[in-house]
Amino acid sequence: MRLFAAVDLDETARAAAAGSTHALATRLATADAPAPVRWVPPEQLHVTLRFLGEVSAWQAESVRRALGVPWKTGAFSAGLADLDCFPFSGAPRVIWLGMDEGREQMAALKDELDDRLVSIGFESETRPFRAHLTLGRVNRPVAVSGPELRAILSEHRPETARWVVDRVTLYESRVSSRGAAHHVVESTMLAPS
Repeated sequence: MRLFAAVDLDETARAAAAGSTHALATRLATADAPAPVRWVPPEQLHVTLRFLGEVSAWQAESVRRALGVPWKTGAFSAGLADLDCFPFSGAPRVIWLGMDEGREQMAALKDELDDRLVSIGFESETRPFRAHLTLGRVNRPVAVSGPELRAILSEHRPETARWVVDRVTLYESRVSSRGAAHHVVESTMLAPS
């Protein structure tokens, strides 16, 4: 099974992010050269802490147990911020919504998760962590350049949304011809703030 650990949004933050998705989809549809983007359905919006990929049933159980141990990281407030795309130069692949409030706490939560995963045999993740919410993936071939897409993104002012991060959720991602569907495996509460 394909697993990832994530932080979910509350309904207010989800609605704000979905509003940005709708506004961007509308704007890109009217651009001279619209970018073909696969937008993430609102119910699947989340902040990925760690993608684990394909794991065996016994590894999945080990991960579930590791996440069930009480967390040292306490619940914290988070907020959505500006839009951008990955990579930072060249052809864009991912449109995302960043965070302002809660970035340091999200990084601490990610570090604690990584420590737990290393203790059960997973490799330490080497790439830098940037807390973000993926709104859409740009399909190939790209019909709009990175600078053009960034200009469109800079024109949009996302709705401010704050929420309380109070749990980590382990998801199974099931991929089909219609895209990925995410199913909760386990959701564990953070320490009270």
